Amino acid sequence: MKFRCDRDDLSEALQTVQRGVSSRPGIPALTGVLMQVAPEGTLTLTTTDLEVSARLTIGVEAQEEGVALVPARLLGDTVKSLSDAPVEFEADQAQARIRCAAYEGALRLLPAEDFPALQPPSGIRVSVEAARFAEGVGQVARAASRDEARPVLTGVLLEVSREGLTLVSTDSYRLAVRELVATAGGEARAIVPERAMSEAGRAAGGMDKGDVELFVDESQVSFEIGNLTLTSRLIEGEFPNYRQLLPEAYESRLTVSRQQLIDAVHRVGLFARDTSPVRLEFNALGVKLSSSSPDLGQAVEAVEARYEGEDLTAAFNPTYLADGLAAASGETVRLEVRDGLKPGVVRGESDDFTYLVMPVRLPTPVG
Repeated sequence: MKFRCDRDDLSEALQTVQRGVSSRPGIPALTGVLMQVAPEGTLTLTTTDLEVSARLTIGVEAQEEGVALVPARLLGDTVKSLSDAPVEFEADQAQARIRCAAYEGALRLLPAEDFPALQPPSGIRVSVEAARFAEGVGQVARAASRDEARPVLTGVLLEVSREGLTLVSTDSYRLAVRELVATAGGEARAIVPERAMSEAGRAAGGMDKGDVELFVDESQVSFEIGNLTLTSRLIEGEFPNYRQLLPEAYESRLTVSRQQLIDAVHRVGLFARDTSPVRLEFNALGVKLSSSSPDLGQAVEAVEARYEGEDLTAAFNPTYLADGLAAASGETVRLEVRDGLKPGVVRGESDDFTYLVMPVRLPTPVG
């Protein structure tokens, strides 16, 4: 194979597909990027770790078609370091030769026949606006669990209906739900690893405009994002019935500047620990935040806001609460509470995103 292309185009493409490269030294072929040159002038780069695969096609000046499996990270680092000049790439059965300006290098190839065959996208097709999809993934992925003991919770649930697409994640301490307008060819339900969802969201966020195409079948999900295709295995298991956790209504609601409340939670949360969360006291003036620790000290801050409901006190993990506030959209947020024992609900200026955060039970006063 032999081709010539722009250095920046090749470098950017290699950096993109490197996210699918395996770090398992026991399977050398999975540390490579499969390069395929077609006569019509395209270069297709493919990587996989058997869980997530990435395939990207760019235009090149094709001089000879062919296939080569090249060590991905070494090639990516090499191309990234080259001068801003056209790159000439040529490969035979044993090695690849790279020329750029005054640079010449040779990389030993991996056996291309050892690279696994990948299934093409198939299943229910879903089309969703790229910018909205990227925003939605960013909102829900943060609530996925990192505990591999419960693999179902480490993923993001995709619920596909003819009305749209719903993204859901939970680590049992908080729950994030985002509704997206989408066009779907049927109904589907799948649990996608958070890593794959985040990669797809990141790629979609880089698009100026256009749609993301999803293909969901029984064993995998594929995301077609511009000229990039990301494919991931699905997580097997039953996702919790999250709908029964969503409250129909709350009697008490705080409407407040999102950034002011985020900043206050961060400042007061510096003195909080797992056993001493941030207390929120809701009243007609707004909300008063406080936290204390025998080892660190204490902090109190009042935030003016509009509050509707009875005076009450609730306590939350400051990290989880701040995550929900950061994920909500708009300049103001609504924090809905019922009492110190029910989840708090964070919503932005739109109702398409809902974030539940479990309260931390406060000790009962003695006497």
